[in-house]
Amino acid sequence: MRKAFTLVELLVVVGIMGLLGTVSVGGYRAMQRGMADRGVMENVNSFVRAAYQRAQIDRQPTVIYFWNETIRESTDTDNEIVVGKAVAVRRYGRISQVQGQYLYDEFADLQLTYQTDDEENSSSDENTMYLYPVDNLSDLESSSALRRSVVSGKVFKKEMTPLYLSTENGVMEGNSGDGKIVTYAFMLENAGGVTWEPGMAYGFEFARIELPHNYIFGSAYSTTSKDPVREAGTLVFDVGYNSGSGAQGGTGSRTSVSVSNLRPGQSGSLSAFTVGQSDNPTQDL
Repeated sequence: MRKAFTLVELLVVVGIMGLLGTVSVGGYRAMQRGMADRGVMENVNSFVRAAYQRAQIDRQPTVIYFWNETIRESTDTDNEIVVGKAVAVRRYGRISQVQGQYLYDEFADLQLTYQTDDEENSSSDENTMYLYPVDNLSDLESSSALRRSVVSGKVFKKEMTPLYLSTENGVMEGNSGDGKIVTYAFMLENAGGVTWEPGMAYGFEFARIELPHNYIFGSAYSTTSKDPVREAGTLVFDVGYNSGSGAQGGTGSRTSVSVSNLRPGQSGSLSAFTVGQSDNPTQDL
């Protein structure tokens, strides 16, 4: 006589299958999370390495600014969404004069790089760009403030009186004659808290990165979209003038940045879990 499975045996088999399914799903999710974490760290390492190599190739300092922004605030049903952002900035030149809203760099061929316009047709309908002060690298490295001005996406043809160093008082003064030169200037649209002065070095961003949702730099984040957090700070890659190895790490000891993932904790609110630390691009020097 053929015997059938009893109800107890069937319940045991179903229980075992459920347990195996739970373990396999949990393992799959952990594998998915691990793959996502590795992908984020690979992108961050490539970004930092590119900024370091740019300093080596161009023989100009590069600066990376990191910050975290809340792009959706928390609701009754959903947590906030936060993303980490960063820009890499290369030093481009120095401001030679400031006249009102115009910033002059008479030693740079701005007209060869940017769209030009004359003074009479100075509408700023073009795309804007950010102008970063990169004057004192040691101050930049220890600062948590993202300082940048908004300028027009084109440069303007202007006449200016060149400055010279006075032999009487050792300060820069205007030419006492009628001599003027024709040059091009940036037009400030929003100073962004930056006080531009003659001699200040400036730069433009040449690369940027935005992490996936709820991946952040450092471990601190804001729950308010109007209050970005910059705990991760700044990386500075200076140029070693007396070394044949190219760019060195900045004046401080920071040569990497940490990355965290925001996930619901036991209480249900988001908590930061460390993903990893970016590689030190100067370690092979």
